[in-house]
Amino acid sequence: MLDNRVVTLMQRLIGDGASSTPKNPTSMRLHDDFRLGRLKGKSILFTERDRTAMAELLQARGFATHPVDLSAMTRAERLQSGSADEKAGGGTIKNHRISIKALAGQSLRTCGRRLDLPPRAHLDVDWQTLTDIEHGCVMLVENYEDFDRLHEHRFDLPPGFDQPLAVYRGDRHESRQDNVLAFLRSLDLPTIAFVDIDPKGLHIAQSCPRLHGIVAPSADDLTSVLANPKSARPDLYTAQIVALENFFATVPPASPTNLLWQHIARYRSGAVQERWRADATSCVLWIAAPRSDSATAS
Repeated sequence: MLDNRVVTLMQRLIGDGASSTPKNPTSMRLHDDFRLGRLKGKSILFTERDRTAMAELLQARGFATHPVDLSAMTRAERLQSGSADEKAGGGTIKNHRISIKALAGQSLRTCGRRLDLPPRAHLDVDWQTLTDIEHGCVMLVENYEDFDRLHEHRFDLPPGFDQPLAVYRGDRHESRQDNVLAFLRSLDLPTIAFVDIDPKGLHIAQSCPRLHGIVAPSADDLTSVLANPKSARPDLYTAQIVALENFFATVPPASPTNLLWQHIARYRSGAVQERWRADATSCVLWIAAPRSDSATAS
């Protein structure tokens, strides 16, 4: 059978003018199925005649006779090139793509259009095509489930930040974190971070370009969760603090990151975004206080 691995091996042997290759399952299929090459010890030897036969076989099946550089090709271009697999070896299919939406009851406003999405829907888009973003800020959402169910969260955000463009932070499958970071860096808009209130979440927030604030419950609501053994998550603190303790020593005292860090450090616990959704807790914007050594929730 002329499968992708055998095709790739043929292309490499022809391109390199190779006279031998190590014995392995793929090279043995080339030898056994197509009677090409001669076994010698742990290798298979090939003549110029063998390589010519390989080229004729590849051409007859519509494949290129030499390795094809797939790095900058689309899937369709890879198929036309005669590569062994139009799905393999090329650039990431999700390159530049991010996931965006608006808050409940609001329109997604970009590229001169207003788009009303149903609940649990978002727009998967190449961030480089986004123009004329008519939102006052970008809200980075850490967890996918909370991004997907953003309409179930309650927010009490100040003017100028109450109609954000929500973007999912990304993972290996939905959007990608490097794409999201590139998008945030390309903007002039402030970023607000809607993250878990634990060491990792605050680290994510502090790493955002042009961070203006962090979306979280009020101080009283947050304290009631962190101080309550039934709702607090000390396991999050314990699992994350070793790797991040030195980081928090470098956080500016006036930042919202630092004030929220003081809360979780005091109780040696954390809380996840799902808690606010499950309890219908309203979230406010924690921002740095101007010309002060503290931060405030607004």
